[in-house]
Amino acid sequence: MGNREIRVPPYITAAEKRRPGGLLRTRNFGLLWAGESVSGLGSAITTVAVPFLAITVLHASTGTVALLTAASWLPWFLIGLPAGTWVDRWPRRRILVSANLVSAAVLTAIPVAAWTGVLTVPMLLAAVLIAGTSSMFFTLAFNAYLPHLLAPEERMEGNAKLQASASAAEVAGPGLGGLLTEVAGAVGGLLIDAVTFIVSATCLLRLRTTPEPRAAAGERPSMLRQLSEGLRYFKYGEFMLPMLIVAAMINLGMLGVFSLRIVFLVRAEGVAPGTVGVLISLASLGGLLGAVLASRAVARFGSARTYVGVNVVTAPFMLLLPASGPGWQLALFTVGSFVVMLGATLSGTVTATFRVNYIPAHLLGRVTAVSRFVISGTVPLGAAIAGVLATAFGIGTAMWVLATFFAVTPLLLLATSMRSMRDFPALSSQPSVSSNPASAPGCGDQAGG
Repeated sequence: MGNREIRVPPYITAAEKRRPGGLLRTRNFGLLWAGESVSGLGSAITTVAVPFLAITVLHASTGTVALLTAASWLPWFLIGLPAGTWVDRWPRRRILVSANLVSAAVLTAIPVAAWTGVLTVPMLLAAVLIAGTSSMFFTLAFNAYLPHLLAPEERMEGNAKLQASASAAEVAGPGLGGLLTEVAGAVGGLLIDAVTFIVSATCLLRLRTTPEPRAAAGERPSMLRQLSEGLRYFKYGEFMLPMLIVAAMINLGMLGVFSLRIVFLVRAEGVAPGTVGVLISLASLGGLLGAVLASRAVARFGSARTYVGVNVVTAPFMLLLPASGPGWQLALFTVGSFVVMLGATLSGTVTATFRVNYIPAHLLGRVTAVSRFVISGTVPLGAAIAGVLATAFGIGTAMWVLATFFAVTPLLLLATSMRSMRDFPALSSQPSVSSNPASAPGCGDQAGG
């Protein structure tokens, strides 16, 4: 495909930048942000509704609940790599709209099956797998489409605002999901999420943008060559491969713990569904704070220092989750989750901004796919390990093992060159991957990123 430069039109005027709200006052980003914020709220509700549906309606085992988490991430492992090349070949906005509509259809089908009495565990697992596939394509296309909307100097603000709204959804969504489960059953939350996907698709269709740059069919290299171009960003670099490995390990531990947290609170600690939702919502305030602090932290400390420091300092707080218990000890669960979410969101914002500033736009789909293939591919493994450990040794022991693994993993970053870096490099300092791959550093990712 070659190294062609994609120039982003200056959509934001100087006058608009000075207005309160910044990018939110512009049509395109405002619509994008609104659609993502609404959809994020629905998805946060679903993260609580699906496990409760499995527990209360299907009477699923602990291992089955963990498998539901694994199923939602399994597509990254199965087709994540070729999906990145497909996203770089297809119109990104069309992918985004289609993924939203598929997710809406699946989340509508689950309640219908439950109401008619035909819903089974295999059906629920299949539905989660399909929804996870749609989410995978959406994530890849979204990361590749965002640079088409925002100029380089706008991307930190844009990513911070998107992360802030996502964190706000994580605050409100679980609490609302737990309340809906007590009042109307878990299926009510799934229907709300289906509606939010339709809202997101509508917002995307209303964007006014220039056509996305695309290579002619005759100019497209083979899929293997395209994948190779994405892999070079990780093969040739002094710090990006360690970032990828650490992020994969972090995700394994985090999603392993999170796949058990609802079962841990409900069955081990006897917490009511509404209270579970409130606890997760309070913990998610940390993510909102992390998104707010991202720009300031990078300006003061530098992007690389912020990335390393926040991972190393916040990870040990995961140990407070298995240390929690009934009564006042539930505060340990909230505090630990709060700090962990703060670190994950702040680090994710830094990483997302670095990626879009560093990777040429026409390679973003496949480079993101490579990183997410490795990182997200560990999530089903983490959920499966969580299920096996919980079944063999109990939920508490499983939580302790996975939380300890998560807490110590970021220390590996201190053994890399990142410990002495202030900032990550940008596109302007990046050598040509195609013409001189041996000199081109790579791009990493972050848990959740």
